[in-house]
Amino acid sequence: MRAELRERASARKFVMLGSQQQSLQKLGDGVYAWIGAGGDSNAAAIETSDGLLVIDAQQNQRLARSFRHALETTTGRPIGQLINTHFHLDHTAGNIVFADVAIVAHSRTRQAMQTYLGPSESGSWTVSDTDDKLRLFFGSNIRDLVPPGDPSEAWFLKRVSGPDYDSIALRGPSETFEDRLAFHLTRDTLHAEYWGPAHCDGDLIVHLEKQKIAFLGDLFFFGRFPWFGDCDLDGWIERLDRILTMDILTVVPGHGPVAALRDVAEFRGLLRAVRDAVAAAIKAGASEDAAAHEVQVARYADMPRYREWMPFNVRSTYRYLKSR
Repeated sequence: MRAELRERASARKFVMLGSQQQSLQKLGDGVYAWIGAGGDSNAAAIETSDGLLVIDAQQNQRLARSFRHALETTTGRPIGQLINTHFHLDHTAGNIVFADVAIVAHSRTRQAMQTYLGPSESGSWTVSDTDDKLRLFFGSNIRDLVPPGDPSEAWFLKRVSGPDYDSIALRGPSETFEDRLAFHLTRDTLHAEYWGPAHCDGDLIVHLEKQKIAFLGDLFFFGRFPWFGDCDLDGWIERLDRILTMDILTVVPGHGPVAALRDVAEFRGLLRAVRDAVAAAIKAGASEDAAAHEVQVARYADMPRYREWMPFNVRSTYRYLKSR
């Protein structure tokens, strides 16, 4: 029995680490997931009578072109439409590779781009300013969490630097909606719904009704510690609570391998654990600086990105709870 438990634990650790190569995986009848290398952002596609309906576009043009080539080569179908689950650049910087089709998102996704970058008659922007890139990757409060000169700033600057990110041609959504949108396919219905602020404002829950597959964007990280940024933490947990009541068999996270609802439940537990640990620190009278240095959630300490992101997530949570 103990040997079996050790084997399960080892297998779980392997799943958490993830593949070092991106891969296109078939999940069902005409349904594909593009799983990013080493926990990088995921995407997906569904065959329809009008071509492939793509969900998210990858974090740069190079990866977006690889994704599109893999889809068109594997399926023999053209791209028909793209849905953005939210505005962060690791899911939208590849939009420009799909600029020949309609790009659909919640209205708050387009509004976020316009807020950060200004209005655009063409619907596109060139993003080269470092602070703009940081906000579009990590949220509006990134410079409050990681001010210039902070010892950890180098990690974040490196993340938005290099040939793929020096100058980003960003294409915004060409079509938006408010509460929900349905795509009636030949043998199924794809629902895209907005339930309120969570990981960011504009997050979509996208799911196939009959095949019971959900595409959650960054509402769900599997095998990698999440970035809280300017999230609505209680809203995030509430959205996951609602997802857990759905009739879903397969879940595609925003980052990490294909998962199931039990994995979503574990991730919800992670969010609750961080929130509760910070709430306890506040109740004990800890300052924000003290909490950022002292609050730990040991169960998740071995997860990728925990060491880099936990202090900032504590600060984000501390400020969020103090403002309630």
